[in-house]
This record gives sequence, C-alpha cells and structure tokens, in this order.
Amino acid sequence: MTAMIILLITIIFTFKYIQIANNSSIPLKLIAHDSDITKPKFTISGNNQEIAITAKEGDFLSDEKILLKKNVIFQSKKFKIFSDKVIFDKKKLIASSTEKSKFIAKNTSIISNGFDITDNGNIINFKGKTIITLK
Repeated sequence: MTAMIILLITIIFTFKYIQIANNSSIPLKLIAHDSDITKPKFTISGNNQEIAITAKEGDFLSDEKILLKKNVIFQSKKFKIFSDKVIFDKKKLIASSTEKSKFIAKNTSIISNGFDITDNGNIINFKGKTIITLK
C-alpha cells in the first residue's frame, strides 16, 4: 500500500513538472534565407595588391565555385568593381560576371556587360559592350 501511494505521488509530481516545463517554453524565431551564405567575404592576394570581395548573399555551386549575389564589390587600394552576380572560384582565385558591372579607379571609370578577373587579381578583362571614361 505504501508503495502505491509513493508511486501515485511520483506520477502526480512528474505530470505537474511536465506541464510547467511545457508552459514556460520560449518560442524560437527562425529566419529562413534563400542563400547558402549571408554576407560572404573573400580576399584575392596578387603580386602587387589585395582585392577584398564582399556581397550580401552567396550560393555554393560546387566545392570550389560560389555565386555571389546582390551588391557584389571587389575593392583594392587602386580600384572598385560593382556588380550584382559574380561567380568566384575560391581554389583558382578567379572571378567572372556576365552582369552589368562598373569599374572605378582614380581617373577612370568603365561600365561593361561583365568581367573576368584572373592571375590572382592582376588581370581584369571586361566583356561585351564597354564604355570607358577617362578624366
């Protein structure tokens, strides 16, 4: 009989504890992103300069390639390049875009339909219709 009373008391306390634990739970707010990476940052180190690469979002295309999206900026001490979509190969340290791009340097601005950055950032080739403005 005593064992029955102890078992009944244990069940009541356990039930009350579970009720209290369930009522005091804190809701979690999860934010879903459409991208694999938020605010990715990379650096290409060339012979003469470092180029910092930033974007608002990025998606993994493979182990080496990342699609950088939304406000993609390549910045060195000598220039900046702005674009909306760029594929960056982190193994080969090259970047390529077929989107409208804007290059700004001290006395030069270039607007093109894309670009390729190769040779650790030492070579930049502009694609398609290109407008060069010299100051």
